[in-house]
Amino acid sequence: MEASYQVLEQLYKKMLLGAPLESDSQKYAFYLNLPFSAQELSTSNFLKWPCVHHGNQASSVNMDAVSTPVTSINLKMNFQVNNPRDIMLLQLTVIKMMITKILSKKMEFGIKEKYSDIIEILLKPYELESKLITMFHGSDKLLSHMAAKCLASLLYLQLREKAVVNKTWTAFCLKTLSDYPESNTASYCLWILTAVIKEILKATCLQKAEILKQFLTSFDFLFEVFYCSVFSQHFENYEDTSLNPKITNFLICFLELLEILIASRIHLKLYLTCQRIFYLKIFCALDIITWPVHSLVKKKFIILIKRCLLHKVGECPKSSRSTLIEQDPYLDMDMLALGNAFLQAVNLGWLKQLSVTGKPSHFGGNEVQPGNKSVVVPDLIVVRASSLVLLKSLEIKVDNCMSANEVKGNLS
Repeated sequence: MEASYQVLEQLYKKMLLGAPLESDSQKYAFYLNLPFSAQELSTSNFLKWPCVHHGNQASSVNMDAVSTPVTSINLKMNFQVNNPRDIMLLQLTVIKMMITKILSKKMEFGIKEKYSDIIEILLKPYELESKLITMFHGSDKLLSHMAAKCLASLLYLQLREKAVVNKTWTAFCLKTLSDYPESNTASYCLWILTAVIKEILKATCLQKAEILKQFLTSFDFLFEVFYCSVFSQHFENYEDTSLNPKITNFLICFLELLEILIASRIHLKLYLTCQRIFYLKIFCALDIITWPVHSLVKKKFIILIKRCLLHKVGECPKSSRSTLIEQDPYLDMDMLALGNAFLQAVNLGWLKQLSVTGKPSHFGGNEVQPGNKSVVVPDLIVVRASSLVLLKSLEIKVDNCMSANEVKGNLS
């Protein structure tokens, strides 16, 4: 195990310097191969790591063949050589960095080609994506998070370099979303979807719309069902879930995914169901303000509605309404559906259910006044956002009414 750690450490140092790797790609892949599932980390069998039995192969990987002074780098690592979990984290770190280097335009072609060969070996025959997915089921959150970051980078790499969507990932994600709420890995799927879409939007290539469409098409038919199932969970019937980090994390991941989907619609002129669903089926989601969930979730939800109505979703550039309409033939229809649903909810007493009190917070919430701990200030962010949504919904409604009588009838 110590030999494996030393090899991985030297490889990491060389990658930091951009030094070429002179040994065979198979040998590097051997030490980067994730040898066990996350669950095995908590069992008594964790010392039966294959690399322990093959430690004598370390000498065949001459990491010091290049004269680059890799030993001069102080990594300040706290890894324990005899701890397979720490070595696994180092493997994930190196894999993530290797994919990042492949995607970089600044890397030399020969080095990038070497990295690509290693990743290909990790995919076949070592089934890297399957092992990363397996780690989502473990209890170690750090390993799961690193696995998610690696998988997101890997998916984007395959999309950009080969224009393919990973079949193993697709099957896993479809099953996870279909099994919701029984599935306990949905948050990872949502986070990875969001991360990959962000990378596509940041790309400089001209085929971004085609790449994103290819990535989302497999999930588009299922997303509406998943969306409705999330907002029909009836959290209001549960005990207080505001302090449940699992529920909070899931809902925040979901809202962030919805926002990036809407942003991608505006940026890339795509109109898939998953990009329009928040406009068309907002009514079933408005009950979120009555759920016993963290106040941050409610704030993000209301602010997302506001951004949709103001065309300021995600990192969207400022565009005039006429330009947006010209680009998006469904915009008027979707905006009207969103505005109508909100006004209908308000008519049914939605504003009366809106809570403007909560825990002190710089991002909304109540802020205790200096010198008077008993006095709290209402959550002005929620108040302002809700008021603006109401006014904007009324404006959209008025703009789409045919006559003054119709306006009076709808607003009465």
